[in-house]
Amino acid sequence: MQAARTVIRAGVVLTAVAAPAAQAQSTIFHLPANYMGRFGTSEIAYTTATGFGVRYIPLPTDPDVRLTVVKQANYWEINIGSRVDDTTLAGGVYFDGYTAPEGIPRMEYTHNPALGVQYSALIQGDGLHSHLSGGYAFKTLGDQVRVLAVAGVATQANTMAPYAQAEVAGGVGKTFGVVNTYAGATLRTSVFPAQGQVLGNVDVYLAASSSPLPGLSLAASHFERYVVGSVPLPDFGMSRYEESNLTALYRLPATGNLLSLGAVRARASRNWTAGYTYVWADVLLDVRGLPSLLGPGVGYQFGPNGADSRWLFTLVTLGR
Repeated sequence: MQAARTVIRAGVVLTAVAAPAAQAQSTIFHLPANYMGRFGTSEIAYTTATGFGVRYIPLPTDPDVRLTVVKQANYWEINIGSRVDDTTLAGGVYFDGYTAPEGIPRMEYTHNPALGVQYSALIQGDGLHSHLSGGYAFKTLGDQVRVLAVAGVATQANTMAPYAQAEVAGGVGKTFGVVNTYAGATLRTSVFPAQGQVLGNVDVYLAASSSPLPGLSLAASHFERYVVGSVPLPDFGMSRYEESNLTALYRLPATGNLLSLGAVRARASRNWTAGYTYVWADVLLDVRGLPSLLGPGVGYQFGPNGADSRWLFTLVTLGR
């Protein structure tokens, strides 16, 4: 785990000055109006053992196009993508583990709004699944439950499998004093008629948050996935998964100074399925003029049975 986030405030404006008689200026190049805010989801990737580079760096274009360039131990992640009007277009070489012999070549065109018509085309490298699909999503029971139905065809290696999926998702939130809670679930069934196989899974999500003191925020969440059945394509299936997360954040009062301490944060995450634990400590600075707080984060990855443990370093951001 080496997620990192940073905000960079920069601008490029080129100005042409007309002849003295005109005494006029005109801007010949502009950054998009919301360009600075896009850096809030950018990442600087670095670990002591393998990767370094940048992820999701926004290009100065409309629409919002993101570039990733990260050097791993044996390959380069180089990809570009954009999300516009519920549509994702992306392509390049993607992350496949810190020490994999090569990355994942991928091209994707997916339209998946919360409601309405859905369609997707995904092409990946040898040995990985690709698919073409279409479907429709709607809400029912007073807009509390979302229903999604999808049909398509997927391939992996020498296997081709037509399939159909049905998904039902919903949740409820309640407040108990200063504690906010949420519980949600997703039920999903995938049918592969040509191979006579069926996969069913249930996702359960629980979350709680509280602000017991001014400036202090606490949050906890837990996710579990239960799976029964089988699929003809290994990468198209889902498996049992369990993860927990804890976060404690304290925001200091704004001082209005050029540079001051804006917040401190502690994070912990446990992947129960794979046996990995991550702990982080973040220091977020308040720099006058920047749209977000930013600063360094130092973490440590505890691998299963003491293996694959390493220090992690990031730059993180936080909205004001």
